[in-house]
Amino acid sequence: MKTYYLTYILVTGMFLVSINGCMEEPLEADLSNANLLLDTLNLYDIEGVTYQIPPSIGNKSRLSLGDDNDFKYKAILLKTSFISAQSIQWTLASLIDTSIIVDSAFFTLRLAIDSLINPASFSLFSFPNVTDSVFSESKSHYLNFTDSEISTGHYVTSALEEEYEFFVDSVAKSVFRTRFNVEDMLDSTFMDTSLNYTVMLTLDDEDGELHSFYSREYFSSENTTPVLDIYFRQFIYPDSADTSQDTSIDTLHRSFNVISDLSILVPPAITAEDTSFISLSRGKGLRSLISLDFLDSLDLPKQTTFDKAELTFHIVPDTTISSFSIYAIPLQDTVEFIDFAYFDEDNFNVYNYLTVSGTVSNDKVVFNIKRFLQDHYFDNINNLGIKLYSNVKNNIHSTIHLYSSSHDSLYPKLFIQYVAP
Repeated sequence: MKTYYLTYILVTGMFLVSINGCMEEPLEADLSNANLLLDTLNLYDIEGVTYQIPPSIGNKSRLSLGDDNDFKYKAILLKTSFISAQSIQWTLASLIDTSIIVDSAFFTLRLAIDSLINPASFSLFSFPNVTDSVFSESKSHYLNFTDSEISTGHYVTSALEEEYEFFVDSVAKSVFRTRFNVEDMLDSTFMDTSLNYTVMLTLDDEDGELHSFYSREYFSSENTTPVLDIYFRQFIYPDSADTSQDTSIDTLHRSFNVISDLSILVPPAITAEDTSFISLSRGKGLRSLISLDFLDSLDLPKQTTFDKAELTFHIVPDTTISSFSIYAIPLQDTVEFIDFAYFDEDNFNVYNYLTVSGTVSNDKVVFNIKRFLQDHYFDNINNLGIKLYSNVKNNIHSTIHLYSSSHDSLYPKLFIQYVAP
């Protein structure tokens, strides 16, 4: 038996050595007669048109009120959770039970500042007459939440910015907040399950400054989420038939975190540059559509494979732009407008799986649209153009302008490298 195993090991080892020796020798093949064509194309007839939609600034780490250069923040909308952070057994509706007495309640927002010199005053409003959702993080904006909608808010109370101190591992730390006493707001109208749980914050006096708060999206080891804190006592009756004998539990606390929040932003006016160039801006809501009609007339063999497809735009020089990321995504819809246009919302359907991005570098931005070209050439999708729009992480103040095909040298270009039989 030992001889058998020894022979097996020796044979296996010799086999592996043989394979290893073969692997060290490179495989060679003569492809000179493969009849494959490697070629390139440079295409320039690329048109673009800009359109504007209301800026979408939901899902931000900050909420703002006041003036920020030419941008104006008119209101902050916040919706609290119906369920407490401590237990699903405790809801807003459960606190209007006759056995509950609310002693105090506060709505608190943490300020995104490092120091406080002149405290500003803010007012809090509720919407007791609205039985539906008051706002949407993705769809509400300055055109559908106007001064008219703001005026429907019911005044609750006002509060100043303040500094307060708390302890972390026995070490005192100072932070800043605005804390509203909202005990009078907590009636059945606000806390009933069928209503909206929404409050609105406005700045009392226009001071030309920007006032920022942490939103629910801000990530921190500390609890910076806007929150509704309710302190109450619960009375337990030993004999449910006799409510004259009750037992009071010590003051309890339940918190209800904000689950949706949004600043209502009014953007600055559109400039001549915005309408003259291919323009992109998150804060202004500027997007652009690019036409590549020449792709439909490319005369290439059916089995062509695209190795590279780089769509390049040059930007109008701007020293204020240090970094700007752009998404490019092919359209599913036929879009017909030739001049700057305005839309209430962006309803252009796109091929999401073909989304690519590019970042401005050395006064230009390049998109790799190889997959789009390949799918189009194999007749999997139609060539209806490409939509360009700003990454949500870009600064809202930044607007970039791209040269169009009318420029004498810095016009857009599509470089293609392909292999064909």
